[in-house]
Amino acid sequence: MSESSAPKIEKWPFIAGDVALLIMAWLVYYHSDPETSLGGLEAFWCFTCVATGAWVMVLPFLKEFQAQADLTEAKELAASVEKISSVDAVAKQIENATEQWLHVEDRANEINAASREIAGKINAEAREFTEFLQKANDTEKNHLRLEVDKLNRTQVDWVKVVTGMLDHVFALNQAGRQSRQEKLVRQLDNFQVACRDVARRVGVVTHEPKPEDGFDTEKHQLRDPEAEPEAGAKIIGIAAQGLTHQGQVLRKAVVVIEGEELGQAPPDAGKSEPEKKT
Repeated sequence: MSESSAPKIEKWPFIAGDVALLIMAWLVYYHSDPETSLGGLEAFWCFTCVATGAWVMVLPFLKEFQAQADLTEAKELAASVEKISSVDAVAKQIENATEQWLHVEDRANEINAASREIAGKINAEAREFTEFLQKANDTEKNHLRLEVDKLNRTQVDWVKVVTGMLDHVFALNQAGRQSRQEKLVRQLDNFQVACRDVARRVGVVTHEPKPEDGFDTEKHQLRDPEAEPEAGAKIIGIAAQGLTHQGQVLRKAVVVIEGEELGQAPPDAGKSEPEKKT
């Protein structure tokens, strides 16, 4: 947009008017009597024409100056109004920003409250879930403990069955040897080996010391628990075989040493010690 300027006044009419007035003053002076001085009336008209011509000549410049001054004042007033308008716009922006900030603060407070509520619910659910897991864990432990106890009792029972079977087979084999029938003894030996092999697969192993071995309190025992054998006593017979289950000693081998009579083991010699619970 181009900058506005004060209107220009045509000066030639004023110049023409000034020239006409000066000519009129000259005519008044020319037609006066040259021998006598100017009269009061002629002097008045000459002065009036000259003064009016001077005023007419100066008037357009005064009008232009006044118009320029009015235009400058209007421009300053417009700039002031524009600045005031910009200040009002800034004030409105500040007011809008303040309202938005208050809205954001309220929204932040709502989000904070919702976050605290959600955190409280999460903590409560976490506690409930932890309690549930603890109860489930305790229940599972109790169930597993019962199952382990059942398995231990079952293991003890079938170990007793296996050891009892081995003892009966051993007694049967000893009775066959006393019959001195070679075929029967051989069949009973094979049967005993097969039974021991089956028992070995479930962890039950028999131990039968060889004759003429020395007595070892860690591996052997006598038929009489209160008897104390002499040092270096030789084994001359076996009353009951030794038994172990998965490396754990169930019963030491019951042996007969020098000075004792060969015979059957006492009734409790064939009973294995109870399996310890793991």
